[in-house]
Amino acid sequence: MGKGAGRKKKKEAKPWCWYCGPEREYEDETILIQHQKNKHFQCQTCHKKLNTATALKTHCLYVHKEEITRVPNARPGRDEFGFDVVGMDGIPDEDDLDPNKKAKTTPSTPAP
Repeated sequence: MGKGAGRKKKKEAKPWCWYCGPEREYEDETILIQHQKNKHFQCQTCHKKLNTATALKTHCLYVHKEEITRVPNARPGRDEFGFDVVGMDGIPDEDDLDPNKKAKTTPSTPAP
């Protein structure tokens, strides 16, 4: 038998931007993080690129004395500062599309 005959590689889910939506996929997480820094974590005033949305909010407050209430260029409902999503880390469980991370639990019925 040849190498890998009869076996198919499991297709791994590509990283995607939580702020833009799952239709925006990237080749790897490094490129995703670059996208987030450029599009979502960049100061609109001085164009400084920060590492997280919370860091952007803090930067704007202390450096520019401006309070921002929404993550720039994010979809409605994902533009709040309640989550610190960087790359694929920090995505809320209900939005995580990775089937390997979701626990398959079935309700157990008590024995009679």
